[in-house]
Amino acid sequence: IFTICREKKYTVATAESVTGGRIASEFTAISGSSEVFTAGVVCYSEHSKVHSAGVDIRLINEKGVYNEEVVAQMAERIAKRNVANIGIATSGSVDTGEIFFGFYIKPDNNTNFLSVSENKNILKTLVITFSHDKDNVKKLTRNEIQNEATTFSLSYILDLLQKI
Repeated sequence: IFTICREKKYTVATAESVTGGRIASEFTAISGSSEVFTAGVVCYSEHSKVHSAGVDIRLINEKGVYNEEVVAQMAERIAKRNVANIGIATSGSVDTGEIFFGFYIKPDNNTNFLSVSENKNILKTLVITFSHDKDNVKKLTRNEIQNEATTFSLSYILDLLQKI
C-alpha cells in the first residue's frame, strides 16, 4: 500500500472505531510514512464519529452506529477533512463479531479505475462477521477480532489499489 501510494502520490486517512487505531499504527510504523499517511482518528463514541469523523448525527440517530452508511460517511469524510485520496473506516461490535468496513478512494485526474468509469470516486462498504475461527468452533477474542479487521482492511485497500 505504502509503495503504491507513494508512487501515485496518494495519501491515506483513517477513521477507526473497532480497530482502535491499529490501521493507523501499521502506516506509521513505516519510515517516511508522512509521505502517505495524513491522519488517523480513533472515533469510538457516537460523539467522536460525528465530531471527529464527520458523520451526520441524523444518520446515526436513524441507522445506529453499526451500519454500512455510517462507515461509508466515515471513510469519505475523514479523507476529505484531511485532503487524502483514500479513506479507510471501521466500526462494529467485537461482542457479536459483526464488523463494518468503509473504503473511499478519490482518484486524481490521470487515474483510470478498472471497476468504475474514469475519474469516479470509489466508495465500498462491507460487513463481515469474525465471531468464530476457521473450524467455527471457538469464539474469537476481542484482540483477535481487532487484528482480523485490521488485516482485512489493509488487504482490501491493497486489492483496490492494485486495480488502478
